[in-house]
Amino acid sequence: MLQLILSFVLVASGFSKSEYFKVIGGKDTKSLDKMIATLEIASSSADKNAYLGAITMKRAGFEETAKQKLALFKKGKDLLEKSITANKKNTEYRFLRLIVQENAPKLLKYSANISEDAKWVKDNYKKCDSEIKQAVENYAAHSVVLDL
Repeated sequence: MLQLILSFVLVASGFSKSEYFKVIGGKDTKSLDKMIATLEIASSSADKNAYLGAITMKRAGFEETAKQKLALFKKGKDLLEKSITANKKNTEYRFLRLIVQENAPKLLKYSANISEDAKWVKDNYKKCDSEIKQAVENYAAHSVVLDL
């Protein structure tokens, strides 16, 4: 029930998970910035922080300097990791982390949970709502580590 209420809060703020996954999979900084702004005005929730964290890490890759990239990446990582720590069995959050870890530059050393998260997502994604199932299936089609 709580998950349903949290999802409603994000939807009411203009947040769409299917749109989110299109944006995070792309390279359009304006779309990334718009999604970040949408999430930032949403009411505080674990969902908000997990999604904001992942997209903030994606956005970090488009900053101009290494210092800016690293600072923004760390900010996003903190949000996502706190959400996962508070909700260890949340498949959506672990899917978000898998996306980021699989695509993060090696020098960031953010890859410790790839195998664990890929297995978790594979074993549990069918329990998620249809938007998440579709996002997982779409991602798995080109992922090296996630096979369904």
